[in-house]
Amino acid sequence: MTFLRSGLVLGVLAACGGSSGGGGDGGVSTLLTVTPAMATVALVPAAGGYAATQTFAVSSTGPDGKVTDVTAKVAWLADDPAVTFDHGVATITAAGPYALVAQYGGQTAPAELTATLADQGVGTGFPPGGQPILDGTPTAGAAPTIAYPLAGALFPVNVAPIEIHAQKADPRQTLARIELTSGTQLAYRYYAPCAASPNPGTFPGACIVSISGTFASQLAGVSEAADVQLKVRLAAADGSLLGESAPTALAWSRVGLTGGLYYWTTAGAGEAFNTAIARYDFNGDASRPTIYLSDNAAPAVPAGQTQCLGCHAVSPDGAKLAFSLGGSDPSFFSLYDVATAMPTASNLTASKFAGMSTFSPDGSRMVTMSYGNLTLRTADASLGVIQDHLFADAISTERLSHPFWSPGGSHFAFVSWTPSAADVSANHITGDMVQGAQIWIADSDGTAMTSTPRVLVPRAANITSYYPAISDDDRFVVFNQSDCTGPANGGAWGAGACDGYNDISATLHVVPVAGGAPIALTRANGGDAPLTTNSWPRWSPDHGTFRGKRLYWVAFSSRRAYGLVLSGTNIDRKPQLWFAAVAVSDDGSAPTVDPSFAPVWLPGQDPDPTGPRGNHTPAWTSKIVVIE
Repeated sequence: MTFLRSGLVLGVLAACGGSSGGGGDGGVSTLLTVTPAMATVALVPAAGGYAATQTFAVSSTGPDGKVTDVTAKVAWLADDPAVTFDHGVATITAAGPYALVAQYGGQTAPAELTATLADQGVGTGFPPGGQPILDGTPTAGAAPTIAYPLAGALFPVNVAPIEIHAQKADPRQTLARIELTSGTQLAYRYYAPCAASPNPGTFPGACIVSISGTFASQLAGVSEAADVQLKVRLAAADGSLLGESAPTALAWSRVGLTGGLYYWTTAGAGEAFNTAIARYDFNGDASRPTIYLSDNAAPAVPAGQTQCLGCHAVSPDGAKLAFSLGGSDPSFFSLYDVATAMPTASNLTASKFAGMSTFSPDGSRMVTMSYGNLTLRTADASLGVIQDHLFADAISTERLSHPFWSPGGSHFAFVSWTPSAADVSANHITGDMVQGAQIWIADSDGTAMTSTPRVLVPRAANITSYYPAISDDDRFVVFNQSDCTGPANGGAWGAGACDGYNDISATLHVVPVAGGAPIALTRANGGDAPLTTNSWPRWSPDHGTFRGKRLYWVAFSSRRAYGLVLSGTNIDRKPQLWFAAVAVSDDGSAPTVDPSFAPVWLPGQDPDPTGPRGNHTPAWTSKIVVIE
């Protein structure tokens, strides 16, 4: 059995004898027929999950009208690896509708197989025989409230575990029933005792229930057809105070997150570092993110400077890591080989070398930004200059920052802004703060820029547009906008309401690379005016499909609350990493309405929620390179 990834379809092909390229009945096939054309099976428990089988027969009708059974000679394709074949017998392991295609003699024939699941599970510690306590008639005034997942969220299939946070109506409610339904295809109940929040001082009335991440495949299958409805029931151990929440609509995608996510973090409670770069592996790894490099292990900055890691970039293949050291003012710089976790040069570069950077698609070149100047250079130990003052001929009166080279290599995005007279006088133009910025885009051949840049998102009154990132297929740019009317940050660095640095009003927007009207990702942002610092968006390294649309993921940092574990929105809250799905038409047209879904929290990013890390600036790579 071989799994194939071809274009946007993940299929399974079983070569079952004979040849799919010729007419095994002695003539050229003119008609291929699958029987039954549509079938429905009920899943039953099997080793490690669920399974059901369905037998199909395939006949070929030749030009002479002769009908031949070719079931044993057919090759099969399915739109998901949840369906596999052994000759004409399909085995299905996840609920939902699946499109099948039989191939033989140069002809194809479609079929549809739907699997249903009706079952229940019981979590550890739930009282034996206690299900009837939660299956009775709910009591008025005892309804819990679902705090997480967020309504309208789309989950990737490989994010685990499935965690539900419900706010109790009464502290005596200690037993929970999680109900997940979707039309006639899914009816699942999970009974478990309530777990307290890991941050009980902030959330004393929390009931948290976790379901194994392996169950997500059942939810992803049915979500292709319709949303999953989540309802939570809570009750006291004696059966009193039985309440049921209002339903929340969710969905799961068959397309999982891939590659690796590197992000900047500040220390949580009791941790020995101050700043670090952490990473998370989406390719089958459901463990916590790990610290890749902390300020304690990074090259030491000169005496009198602050030892801290700053803005970072990773090559698309995950092999090279670039970052600033000592903060934005000195902008010392280091280039690392990820596999050896060692710098490619023995010493730090000079001060004011680079505050931000981005790699070419093959990682051989990079563009660095220092004090509003962009430089194309080699991404090796020499960091040799290929071209300084990029785009100076076209943009001679403004400073440039926030560079981003598309993974596909066809485009390069950046921002321009005019520093204030006070900033110029104080030489305080690091490129972190870009009040009044606009976004530009230029063509590229993957090694250099090949066109004069054009304005993609023009400057607007009381708005700053910044942090552009280009999708893997060079189709869209996601970026931030901030409102200059506030509110403002506290502290001395980046305190402006719209200076483009940790702005509270930061929201996500998307615009086609070819230009057009930007669309606010309102659902991903959390509403029209969320004030939760939705910042530093970055696309996933590839895309898939969901309900016939092209599906992308965007990672970003946000100060929003994470259910009943971490509070949010306050300007003093540490940001966390989230990712949101964006689904657009696959015909190449630009979206005219919000294409985003409510976001999902990155699992495991805080070892101690009572003293969380501050997690920012994600960088998404095609893979996590193993450290030698």
